[in-house]
Amino acid sequence: MKEIAGRVFRHMDRVRLLASDGTVREGRGAVCRHKSASGDALGALGHELGRLQEPLYVFTGSLPQLVPGDLLEQGGERYTVLWGRRVMLGDTLVCTRAVLERRDEDAGL
Repeated sequence: MKEIAGRVFRHMDRVRLLASDGTVREGRGAVCRHKSASGDALGALGHELGRLQEPLYVFTGSLPQLVPGDLLEQGGERYTVLWGRRVMLGDTLVCTRAVLERRDEDAGL
């Protein structure tokens, strides 16, 4: 498998992955608030699961596979991985994408 994600995201902010197996990895990418097709931030409207109380976030960048329960850190914020996958173009890894939930340390999440 070839990988171009490292080159594509080399100028993005650093992220740190605390994997559920205890390993720590670093990469680069962007964490953005998830928006619907109409541009509304999810959390401000209905969702398939019902009305969201908190917005979700999306990571796009250069990291190994992310699995639910992993922790992602960037810019002083911590996020729990809810879903992740690698985006491939043939046998080339283009990027890793993940749906995240921002951790609220005060709420014990």
